[in-house]
Amino acid sequence: MTSQLLDLLPDSSTSFLSPYLPPSPPSDRVFVTLTYAASLDSRIALGHGQRTQLSGSESKCMTHYLRAHHDGLLVGVNTFLADNPGLNCRYSIAGKSAVEASPRPIIIDPTFRCKIEIRSKAMMAAASLEGKEPWILVSAEWRNSVSHSDLVHIQSIERMGARVIPVIGLQSDNRNESWAAILKSLKELGIHSLMVEGGARVINDLLCTSVDDINGTKVSPVDVVIITIAPVYLGKNGVEVSPASALDNLYDITWDQFGRDCVMASFNKRLRAAF
Repeated sequence: MTSQLLDLLPDSSTSFLSPYLPPSPPSDRVFVTLTYAASLDSRIALGHGQRTQLSGSESKCMTHYLRAHHDGLLVGVNTFLADNPGLNCRYSIAGKSAVEASPRPIIIDPTFRCKIEIRSKAMMAAASLEGKEPWILVSAEWRNSVSHSDLVHIQSIERMGARVIPVIGLQSDNRNESWAAILKSLKELGIHSLMVEGGARVINDLLCTSVDDINGTKVSPVDVVIITIAPVYLGKNGVEVSPASALDNLYDITWDQFGRDCVMASFNKRLRAAF
């Protein structure tokens, strides 16, 4: 597997993104960037399980530039199954190899539905030194009762460098507890900055999630929101990004043009602000 490097962004684009990059040195919690591409009618795909290309070449380049500045890149299992993404970075960073520039691929998959294969793009990128080996986050409860066939599969991919990581508190039906558990585990594993790319359920859940800060106050885990808006409509049958409740959390909002796409970048108030 040989991936072509993307063109470098102009200085004006990197200056636009610079304020929204993870801090250095990192803080005592995971810095979370939520980013995705959507149509004018807030759809991210034509339908469930249908891979839909929305980003133009310029905004795709921006996505890979952002990947190069994060420790981890997270997607949900549905997105992984639908898109078979490489989850690596194809943006050239001076002094860094492709592996060093790439974030750690992380898949939320409580019951190991992905059954990741060695031939998947993420595993092939790692094997060809164009990315890092993926981590699959599973429920600790599921891992404690894993079937023999799944155990054999896990052992085979872990021999290739992937990891299946049991997370205490990761549940399919408890959004707040799951995200708190995920971020705690990732911080302990050395992930200081996390880029969340989708899919719709992950995005919608994350926007409405509250976790405890160091003082016990309920806050949003999201620090920055960056949305690429493509000049297309995907229609009423498309997969929609629309959180369950109204939110008014964004501030220091800026916009820029990336080819035919428009990109919004903003900070997210960690204390919830409702209409």
